[in-house]
Amino acid sequence: MSLYDKQYLAIIENILENGYYANNRTGMPTYKLPHQIMQFDLQKEFPILTTKKVAFKTAIKEMLWIYRDQSNDVTKLQEQNVHIWDEWVDENNTIGKAYGYQIAKFKQVDKLIDTLKNNPQDRRMIMSMWNIEDLPEMTLQPCCYQTLWDVTDGKLNCMLIQRSHEKSALR
Repeated sequence: MSLYDKQYLAIIENILENGYYANNRTGMPTYKLPHQIMQFDLQKEFPILTTKKVAFKTAIKEMLWIYRDQSNDVTKLQEQNVHIWDEWVDENNTIGKAYGYQIAKFKQVDKLIDTLKNNPQDRRMIMSMWNIEDLPEMTLQPCCYQTLWDVTDGKLNCMLIQRSHEKSALR
């Protein structure tokens, strides 16, 4: 069992022992325990669970759709047989002003790469998809909404902030 699996299972156990029920936006009771943290060294292992089924290829396609394609058009995912966003599409088959739309709107990938190349010690390397102005125009507000980047001793570090965990590949 990987270190990642052990951390994940410890969090699950902590939630079961110390969590509480609350109603979520759908009115369904949710068992939760906020602010759980996982850390791992990508030089030692890749953070993918082996203790449950993970749609790895789907997750990669979704990440590329967000960060490379900088898209909110679900058609691009559907063409690759990825249907995790189908239930949240609007009349234009998009997810509104969410995820890739926010990355493109502020040229966040370009700015991050430029900063990594030209000022790797900058402490303001942040990409955020949580844009309060556009939240009402998102069919689903971002679960994984912010990354913080750092270069230490020539190594790239990234912290992902996620507000919740939904039942899908990435969210």
